[in-house]
Amino acid sequence: MKTLRLLTACAAMTLMCSCGNTKADAKQEEPSAPEGVTVQEIDSLTLITLRDDDGDKRMPNKLFYGEADSARVDSLSPEGSVASSVSCFIVETGGKKILFDTGNGAKRGGKLLERMKSAGISPEDIDIIMITHFHGDHIGGLSIDGVPVFTRAELYVPETEFEAWCAMSNAGAKAAIDALGAYSGRLHRFGYQDTLPLGITALAAPGHTPGHTVYRVGRLLIAGDIMHGFDLQIKDLTICPDYDMDRSRAVESRRKYIDYVRQNKLVTAGMHFPGNGVKDSL
Repeated sequence: MKTLRLLTACAAMTLMCSCGNTKADAKQEEPSAPEGVTVQEIDSLTLITLRDDDGDKRMPNKLFYGEADSARVDSLSPEGSVASSVSCFIVETGGKKILFDTGNGAKRGGKLLERMKSAGISPEDIDIIMITHFHGDHIGGLSIDGVPVFTRAELYVPETEFEAWCAMSNAGAKAAIDALGAYSGRLHRFGYQDTLPLGITALAAPGHTPGHTVYRVGRLLIAGDIMHGFDLQIKDLTICPDYDMDRSRAVESRRKYIDYVRQNKLVTAGMHFPGNGVKDSL
């Protein structure tokens, strides 16, 4: 795979550069992936995390207060904030590259394209894009000034989410539908019973948005925005960020899929999980 060849080459260059060093010096020059990129194998899949943000991202406790949760939140998160991220994921399987969500977009400071380039991946390499929901930090990277960024990719979106955002009248909803419009002829609106390519299974996870969707590929669950502040919310699944449109349904979905991951022993990739966004167990 192109990405793995790039990382192998980086490792080889590191070894060559360290040939004249002492053992101690060579030990310090361990090969690593480009900044903001991690690559791991999960059975027959390759999972690539691409951080769309820079530096140390944290979400303040007040985003999780709700109407009467402030004391509970502060007791569980005494630092006053919780580690987070904005991440996108590429899954390589069957000789294809599937991109899950597209981040904020370069005009809003998103680093997705920069991270892809450093990993040896171009927008033209993406075969399929799967969208979890229509918030700007998930679809903002689809197009630039109405022109699609991913010129070959087939775009898949949940029909439930599409219909819900079409019914909204705010500027954000209009921007979302306009961004999808750039993929006319390559836009696929699917139902949860539809067969998706490459063994992808779409699972309804409403609450964060009306049609928020998670995806399973093999032993991997792409969990979208099930949680925004993992270290806080994993302690109390009833805690919601302000971003959840329907708190009760969001809690229901959160409980359902945490249990689903544990029962099926899945690896979980969350768009706002801290670090590289991936948890081997929950």
